[in-house]
Amino acid sequence: MVATVREHRIGDVRWTIVRGPREAAFHALGAHAAADIRTVLDGLPSWPVASRARRSPVLFRAIESASQVEHPDAYAELTALAAGAGVPFDDLLLANLRGDLGAGDGTGCTDLAWAGSSSLLGHNEDGAPVFDGIGRLLTLLIDGEPGVCVWWYPGFLPSNTFTLTTHGLVWGIDSVSVVTPSPCAGRHFVARTAQRASGLAEAVSVLRSRPSAGGFAYTMGQVGSPVVTVVEKAGHETAVTTVDSGLAWHTNHFRRLSPSLDSASEESLARAEVCAHLAPVEPDVKWLVSALTGPVHRNAVDGDPLMMTLSTVVTDLASGEVTVVPRGGGPLRARAADLASGNLAAVGALNGAILS
Repeated sequence: MVATVREHRIGDVRWTIVRGPREAAFHALGAHAAADIRTVLDGLPSWPVASRARRSPVLFRAIESASQVEHPDAYAELTALAAGAGVPFDDLLLANLRGDLGAGDGTGCTDLAWAGSSSLLGHNEDGAPVFDGIGRLLTLLIDGEPGVCVWWYPGFLPSNTFTLTTHGLVWGIDSVSVVTPSPCAGRHFVARTAQRASGLAEAVSVLRSRPSAGGFAYTMGQVGSPVVTVVEKAGHETAVTTVDSGLAWHTNHFRRLSPSLDSASEESLARAEVCAHLAPVEPDVKWLVSALTGPVHRNAVDGDPLMMTLSTVVTDLASGEVTVVPRGGGPLRARAADLASGNLAAVGALNGAILS
């Protein structure tokens, strides 16, 4: 069967919708985004990661092998993406494993959530300046699987930012630099597998049972449920925290797992300090967007030259409405189900004309 890739723009937000069989869809996506993928590979600050891979080739190949064996679908997706883009597979693999090699890849992100009568889940997607202008919403409609919408970095498995699915799952991910990675699957591969879960309990079970070389912290929810769940994952270690009421937050160091596992940067600790002093009474979407676009918003300047906030996403778990604010642009509002299912008409009705 033939896969299709359609590119749209809603206000200031790019939105790519891909449909079809797995490998055909990712091959088509790679071909469609080939120029952007090459820009990413040329522009990423990759030398610490490449150096670590050269110094630890056994670890690198062990992580690759575990990724392929334990997550064959995601591995096939990355293989097809590289083939479609016409770039060496190992280049994309190294980019996707940059947080699994103990090199300190400099990635970031901040998550804020409120659990209560009107629960909210918010995420700042922080990335390297090379992604500014080429990141976009990506909806994947793979045959036989739930629809998934993410903020996509060209060349990466669509799993390392925030996630919305047609099963109502919502989560944001914060990168955590693990000092001594285990020879387990890459964290992007684990996260991609979790996107196929039918509900929050299953997603948490996937994360508990699937070890990952690098560290991720997931702030998770499900549309229609007020509960917020935070999962920290590194190697075979998992910490799960359920938040029934009040504010939850996370930056780029572990709060529940042992601090000996990670390397907390001063920048992450500074954002954590800001989050810890937030004291909302009953926040709404406007408050959460304001909090995420305030002091924790990153601009790749001064003491933080490698990272900038590329998008802010807030989901109202009661109504299912999502607000996406791209860097330097106006907000997009849509239902999570419509973004995850690629419902162009419904999203357009809320946001005006769509340019295709």
